[in-house]
Amino acid sequence: HTKEIKQSPAANLAVTLAGRLPGLTSVQRSGEPGRDVTQLFIRGLGTINAQAPIILVDGIERELTYIDPNEVESITILKDASSTAIFGVRGANGVILITTRRGVSETPAINFSAEMGMQDFPRLITPVNSYEFATLRNLAQRNDGIAETFSDEAIELYRSGSDPLRYPNTNWNELLFKDFALMNRYNLNVSGVSRFVKYFVNAGYLHQGGQFNIEPGLAYDPSAKLDRYNFRSNIDIQLNKTLKATLNIAGYFERQNMPTGIFKPQLFPDLNGTLSSQSPVADILRYMNMLPATVPGPTAPDGSVVTAGDVIHPAYGQLNRSGYIQQSRSNVTATYGMEQGLDFVTKGLSAKVLMSFDSRLTNNLFANKNYEKSLQVIDRNRPDADGRDSVYYVPFNSDRTTPLAISGSRFFTTLSNVQAYLNYNRSFGDHAVTGLLLFQQQKSIIDEALPYNLRGLAARLTYGFRDKYFFEFNGGYNGSEQFSKENRFGFFPAVSAAWNISNEPFLRDNRLI
Repeated sequence: HTKEIKQSPAANLAVTLAGRLPGLTSVQRSGEPGRDVTQLFIRGLGTINAQAPIILVDGIERELTYIDPNEVESITILKDASSTAIFGVRGANGVILITTRRGVSETPAINFSAEMGMQDFPRLITPVNSYEFATLRNLAQRNDGIAETFSDEAIELYRSGSDPLRYPNTNWNELLFKDFALMNRYNLNVSGVSRFVKYFVNAGYLHQGGQFNIEPGLAYDPSAKLDRYNFRSNIDIQLNKTLKATLNIAGYFERQNMPTGIFKPQLFPDLNGTLSSQSPVADILRYMNMLPATVPGPTAPDGSVVTAGDVIHPAYGQLNRSGYIQQSRSNVTATYGMEQGLDFVTKGLSAKVLMSFDSRLTNNLFANKNYEKSLQVIDRNRPDADGRDSVYYVPFNSDRTTPLAISGSRFFTTLSNVQAYLNYNRSFGDHAVTGLLLFQQQKSIIDEALPYNLRGLAARLTYGFRDKYFFEFNGGYNGSEQFSKENRFGFFPAVSAAWNISNEPFLRDNRLI
């Protein structure tokens, strides 16, 4: 329920489900703002290829990541074969049902909430200081029988810290990271019930900051951060005693910012494909650990970025001097449905139709630039004015600082869905019977690619006797044009039975149970 979900102040709804639902495993591989996509598995891996469960939001297949926890009424997991059979082969990895909130009280309810959280790396590599690095490097070289890099005098200067220009002790973790990143969420919703209308309207804002220390005075912003705006409007209208209409409209707009790092056209010709599966932040972390504490930094007197001889992309330069990437994502979802009671045909019978349309747009802005890198040189043959070894800097390579080069791309996805239901629910004394017949047609279009279609029929029949003995049959007949004609459709039946022993007279009042 909403109260339980909101106890975890996470930007991603999938993250909040960890440890709250039996049989659900969540794997989060990144905490970067806007890229904290969480993999969900129900009872482990069920298939070789697609392994994610189906996510149904109010009966329509949609994303879980971008749903505001304040919009959620309940979350249910379907993991048994009998409950997922109506979804056919696509239900092999289970199903997650999300029901969003609707109006329930005749007195209008207005709720506002403000949350603040702090995020931090659960673990970071803690490198050795310059004295320890020099000592261990000499030990390794001595064990290999090769000449040692650092003299006894240099090791002592690293230990004492008396000459930080020539013998520094650079803590790259403190230089590049803040202690924590702030996250803020604000939410306002209104709900209520009138004579003929139920309504729930929600609007929210989320800001997720990054943990990098950004160089002051830059003409652009390379920080890692996310800003998201979301809304939802659920309206139910009782048109007459037997006819009800439903209109659900929701959406979000979010902007994710990040440093360019090494994501440049000359290194990655397909920047869009690379960005969908990788992050420049991961390379910044990787290269940060390549520079030892003996390398001064982060910049030389002329403003160039200091690096070591074998580090082509120093972390400080990737973060601050390479430019930025800005990805804007928007999604609008709409569902319209009507439900007609058919008690005039037979009591307990009803029909329902749902139509939905989703559109998703992603816009990538790439602003990249080159920057100058340099190496520190200590010349023992040229003492400076105070008699110490002179220090100067030489170019690392031929790179020169360039203006920002702007490029971009755009992606568009649509999803349409039509569903028709015939429901039956009736009790005859000790007997309870329910039935469902469902037709569904779904079409997905990604950019200029051919549509991806799904079509199917599903049926469910249940019988219960005195709330003690239960029988259920489920079947799905569905398929897609992605398969050959002779293997396009398949039938997936399931049968189950249950005995509620606690309702038996010999156990109903048993004090031991």
